[in-house]
Amino acid sequence: MSVVEQPREGTLAWLQLQEHVEVDGLLLPRCHRVPGKLAEPDGRCRVIKQSGERCGSVPTRLYGICITHLGGGEQNGARLSRIGNQAKLRLKTQRQLLGISANRTGSARQMARLEAQQRAADVAAALLAPLDDSDLGSLSRQAAAVKILDATEPIQTASVEVELPADETGVQGLGWAEMQQLAAKLLG
Repeated sequence: MSVVEQPREGTLAWLQLQEHVEVDGLLLPRCHRVPGKLAEPDGRCRVIKQSGERCGSVPTRLYGICITHLGGGEQNGARLSRIGNQAKLRLKTQRQLLGISANRTGSARQMARLEAQQRAADVAAALLAPLDDSDLGSLSRQAAAVKILDATEPIQTASVEVELPADETGVQGLGWAEMQQLAAKLLG
């Protein structure tokens, strides 16, 4: 005795089992999300949205309409909304951390920083891989360790230039306002 497994809800196979109705001359599952008229087939979903523009999604071969407008896909709209909002928040946080504004297209370097952040564990593993390479000699592994330190904690230097009077009379000749300006320069 074989058990016939029902198709998962929202799949094309599930949609084919649903009751069908006619919409603008085309038989569609009753659970469809087609708001009105359909356009002529041209390789895109045939649905014309309420805004008047055409859906640009990939259509199914059977119906010529995308799976979402057929009534398939995720059926829980609230869950989809939560997932989408969480993803948007995560991307916004990443952009803020990297100093990339939302309305800027970004440079290749900024895009690479975003991708590197998303794959941080892989980047770290690749950076540390030479330390575990048994084929490398001890000097090569030490050189790799130095490069890793330079990449992760670069040496930082700062230089400060201050103009002071060269002799004692020049220092004694400084007024209160000039000493405050000098202190402000030194404290930055």
